[in-house]
Amino acid sequence: MPAHTAVEFFQDGSGTTYAISAGLPATYDAAGYGATTITYTLIGKPRSFFPYGATRNILEYVPLNGSVEYGKGVRRFGQGELVVADVPADAGQVIVKAAEASANHYSLKLTYPDGEVHYLDAIVGAWTLGAAGDGEPLTRTAVIGICREPVIVAAS
Repeated sequence: MPAHTAVEFFQDGSGTTYAISAGLPATYDAAGYGATTITYTLIGKPRSFFPYGATRNILEYVPLNGSVEYGKGVRRFGQGELVVADVPADAGQVIVKAAEASANHYSLKLTYPDGEVHYLDAIVGAWTLGAAGDGEPLTRTAVIGICREPVIVAAS
């Protein structure tokens, strides 16, 4: 599918939606994630989401004689924090909380303002409460690990 052909400007992620499902795709591709059997629930009041995508460590071997040799490590797709305003009754946040208590994988669906969709196979390793500051609400932070290569579906 075609990707962006120009720079996409978004205002601090505004307009991007984040949704979660306990359902997993039959196949880890656009058709599998987009199946009508998977129900995604919006995660309310998101403030920030971490960068993700393929990275590899650069491995180094230093022999006694000769030049340093480099190689690539295994692919990793990202780990980081989703920060939301704490709304305990929010259905999406309830699922994120349940995901932290479970060893199961979950499906995330990020929909950008231009209509591009990113599907992520994820696990949740933390669901912590942050203290409110002056004029700030309580927040929740989910630590999420991306387990497979993100599936990107271009805007139609």
